[in-house]
Amino acid sequence: MAELEAIHAEGALAPDEFIAAIWNARRDYVKAGRIKQPHPWRVAVGTGSVPREGVVEYIKNRYYFLVNINRKDAQVIANCPFPEARRLLLKKYIDEEGRDIVGGRLGSHYDMWLKIAEALGVSRATMNSFSDVLPVYRFTVDAVFEFAKSRSWLEGVAATYATEGGMWKRYTPKEEHGREDFLDEGEALKRFYGVSDSALEFYHVHSDANDDHGEINEQILKKFCTTKAMQRSALEAARFRWDNQETRHDIAYRYFASGN
Repeated sequence: MAELEAIHAEGALAPDEFIAAIWNARRDYVKAGRIKQPHPWRVAVGTGSVPREGVVEYIKNRYYFLVNINRKDAQVIANCPFPEARRLLLKKYIDEEGRDIVGGRLGSHYDMWLKIAEALGVSRATMNSFSDVLPVYRFTVDAVFEFAKSRSWLEGVAATYATEGGMWKRYTPKEEHGREDFLDEGEALKRFYGVSDSALEFYHVHSDANDDHGEINEQILKKFCTTKAMQRSALEAARFRWDNQETRHDIAYRYFASGN
C-alpha cells in the first residue's frame, strides 16, 4: 500500500516514478505471498511433472483465455478518446488478432495455440466448442473483459501492462526472481510432451510480441496517466489483474497438476 499512500500524500508521481511504483507494488505482492514466484503450476509444467492429460486440459482452458482476451483489448480501444493512444493500442490488437488481416504473414495468436492442441491430439472442433473449459476458469477470463468494459480506458491499459510478458523482470532485482531450475512452458512441451517445434510457433511469436506490447502500454501510461486520481486507479487496476492471473494459475495447478 506504500505506493498508494505516496500518491495520496504527494500528489501525482512523475512518469518514471509512477512506473516504478507499479512494479514495487508487485514486489510487495510477491513478498506478501499474493503472487507465488514462480507459481507451482509453472514449475510443475517446466519439470514435466504434470501428467499428459493434465496438460491437455490446460491447453483447452487457456485457449478460452486467448480467444477472449482480444475482446478486452478491443474494449479498451473503444473506450479511449485519444487517437494517438488508440493507434498504439491498435498495433497491439492486430498483433494478437493476426497481422494477416492487414497483409502480414502471421495469423492470430490463438490460432497458433490450436497447433499445440492438434499436436497433443485435440481437434479444432473440440477446442472451439469450449465444452471442457472449467466454469471457474471461464469466470476469471470473463472478469477481465467485464473489468475493461466497466472501467476507464487507462485502467484497462494499466491492468494489461501489469501482466504483459516479462516486463516485471525489468523492474525486479534478479535475486527476487525466484527459482529458475525449470524449463519455460514451450520448451517443456517439446521435451516432456512431444510437441514439435513446428507446433510451438505461439511461444516464439508471443514472447517477442509481449515485450513490444509492454513497452506500448508503458509509453501510454507515462504520457496519459498523469493525475493523482488516475494513478491511484491504475495501481488498483494492476492489483486486480495480478489477482486474476494468480487465480487462473491456482486453478490450473489445482485441477490439472495431478491429472485427475
